[in-house]
Order: sequence, then C-alpha cells, then structure tokens
Amino acid sequence: MNDFQTEAKKAESWQALLAFLIPLTLFLACIGAAAGSFLIYHHESLGWIFLIVSGVTIILDFIGLIRFQNKLRAKGVFASEEATDIKDNSEQS
Repeated sequence: MNDFQTEAKKAESWQALLAFLIPLTLFLACIGAAAGSFLIYHHESLGWIFLIVSGVTIILDFIGLIRFQNKLRAKGVFASEEATDIKDNSEQS
C-alpha cells in the first residue's frame, strides 16, 4: 500500500515542479523572442537563433501543458491519504 502512496507523492512533486517551470520557461521564451526581434530589426543574424530557440521552447511548453496531468490524482489516489483509504479506492475499481 505504501507503493501507491510513494508513487502519488512523487507524481505530486513532479506536478508542483512543472506548475512552476512551464510559466517560467514561457516567460523566458518571450524575452528571447523579443531579443531576437530586436536583433533582427538591427540586422544581426544572431536574432534568428534567438527566435528559433524561443519558438521551439514555446512549442515544447504548450506540449507540456497539454500533457500536464497527475494520473494518480485523476484516479483518486492522493499522497496525503492513509493506506487504508487507498486500499478502499482500489477495491472499488
């Protein structure tokens, strides 16, 4: 029963980390896109690299947002529950 609980704790910590990192990387990608646009405006070829890296980062962040789900929480398994509660939930399924 502790296996479910430790797995739920791990999934919950990953979800909390992603909830912080996705907006942070989107913000940094927007700054990179602005820097790339500024460099392209001033005829610097390095600006294209900034825009490409920012575009890839933004696409990957939206993919991460789409896949952002704690599957154990969706099944009703929480890290803070007692082991007996988890057993009751698994018997009902």
